[in-house]
Amino acid sequence: MIKSAFLGLVIFLLWVFPAGAVEIDVPRDIGRGEPFWVEMASDRKPLDIKVSWLDRSFALPVDLPGRQRILLGAGLERRGIYSLELVFYWDDHRKKKEFLINVKDKVYPEQHLSLPREMVTPPDEVLTRIARERTQIRSALNTLTPDRLWNGEFAYPVPGEVSSPFGVQRFLNNQPRSAHQGVDFRGTEGTPVSAVADGRVVLTGEFYFGGQTVIVDHGLGVHSLYMHLSEIRVDEGDPVSKKQTVGLVGMTGRATGPHLHLGVYVLGDAVDPLYLLSWD
Repeated sequence: MIKSAFLGLVIFLLWVFPAGAVEIDVPRDIGRGEPFWVEMASDRKPLDIKVSWLDRSFALPVDLPGRQRILLGAGLERRGIYSLELVFYWDDHRKKKEFLINVKDKVYPEQHLSLPREMVTPPDEVLTRIARERTQIRSALNTLTPDRLWNGEFAYPVPGEVSSPFGVQRFLNNQPRSAHQGVDFRGTEGTPVSAVADGRVVLTGEFYFGGQTVIVDHGLGVHSLYMHLSEIRVDEGDPVSKKQTVGLVGMTGRATGPHLHLGVYVLGDAVDPLYLLSWD
């Protein structure tokens, strides 16, 4: 199964403090475009935990003692050695540890599509709109809510099969375009689209490329994005629960047929949703 990639080589660390012990599992290597978990266990509760990864830092809500994990990831453009820093604050001292994670190159398939010219090259009169919408979407995906709003596994949003996987390098009329930042699921128009996890709606709207779109913030820099909807069933600011309907499958925006484009972003980086989705 694809999730087995999470079980590869890890760094196992045991710290013994006067305050107790912390065990941390961190992957040594991941592929570009992959999410990953950092697992922690301790018999004592620190006052605070600070996480720094890919130039983003945030305070992690403390669920210790016991076990706790953090979802992180590396986007398709990432390659090389990156630093993950964890800082634990205790009553009388703090402990900082840096881990070096190798983000390896990963080969994704190519997809060649023949489309009408107007779907490949937008007319000049919409370029200002496209730039404005790109900024709006990027701002929503960079939101860093300080609480984790979901628990458990992420759910599939629709029952359809994958028609275009994550990371595919697309060529439109033989012209290279940016790699696919999500997963496309086949679906009949009007099929309910459900939230992959609990969260809060941070953006809805009609966009040039994505059509009717919903973005859900799941907390701690994790977001899910749903595009090409025929109808939106939530409003900005709404809390949503896992498997709640957020819209209906459609073909709005730049789409050649009805489908759902699902994106998952971690700290603003697009990662492969299929590593996280479960039918449970």
